[in-house]
Amino acid sequence: MTRFPLIALDPSGDGLHLATPDPMWREAWYFEVYDPASRVQFHAYQGVFPNAGTGDLTAAFFVEDRRVHEIMKVDFTVPADPIEERLNFGPMKMEMLEPFERWRIRYDAEVTADLIFEAVHAPYSWAESRLFMESTSDHEQRSQHFDQLGRYTGTVWAAGKAYPVNALGFRDRMWGWGARRHWTSYIVMWAAFSEDFVANVSIQNFADGTQGLCGYILQDGERSLARHARVELQWHPHRWRTVQHAVIHLEDRLGREVELTGVPLGVSDTSHRWKHRRDHMLFSLGTYHCGNAVGHGVMNWAFLTEALRPNILEANLPDPAVAGNFQTRQA
Repeated sequence: MTRFPLIALDPSGDGLHLATPDPMWREAWYFEVYDPASRVQFHAYQGVFPNAGTGDLTAAFFVEDRRVHEIMKVDFTVPADPIEERLNFGPMKMEMLEPFERWRIRYDAEVTADLIFEAVHAPYSWAESRLFMESTSDHEQRSQHFDQLGRYTGTVWAAGKAYPVNALGFRDRMWGWGARRHWTSYIVMWAAFSEDFVANVSIQNFADGTQGLCGYILQDGERSLARHARVELQWHPHRWRTVQHAVIHLEDRLGREVELTGVPLGVSDTSHRWKHRRDHMLFSLGTYHCGNAVGHGVMNWAFLTEALRPNILEANLPDPAVAGNFQTRQA
């Protein structure tokens, strides 16, 4: 049993889930870590489409800040039933050792890895921030997500050399699809400076002109939801899809404010590879600064077209009275 309180999460939420009839319903696992001591970066997405019996895997390793391995394959054959083989196909094997607490990730290709993720904080569900698609009763619009900070330990082997890993990193889980199909752009920027200082923000723009804000500040032993965020993106002068620099201003419900700057590390371009998406979507980890503090964490962004590529994203925590689904919010 988890030692953490589960807020807006079912105790079985870290297990496998039954699909709805939505052909794009999916379940996905993400693992993301950068170790500044060994200069090893690992980020992976593994997902399944049970109604189609297919799975996909995107994984990348960077060693000494150079990409040494990457895979993007979207046509694995996987069981439709929610059995353990959903977790194990291709070169990656995931094992839940204890729900919401410990996972083991093994990788067997030209680069190999054996890593343990051990949670240091409670999982954070987007439902805590009242994102409408987390709690709607309309299963065609429902999609669920949580993320969690933990410590990765283990070893990555590349070119005959062993690289130890012992660093803070994130993992996240999602299941469903629903209103995610109406995204026009979003950013995900999670910065871990220490076990006692984390800034987490996701701003999502939807096709009806509305936004979602998810995230929190964890500081001085207290985690409080973000109530306002502003993210300014500077795009690379020669690489039109690549963020060069981000400035993030975050305020929580306790009135605490932090300002971060972030730059991406190794980037994986997953644009237009999956049957369920039609956007430019790039995955990376980033280096973050807040005053004298230096941290690392997730830095992902997506947009449908260059015209919808955001320079500034700004959003507020929704009013508790706001409810409904995508269609009713459009009305």
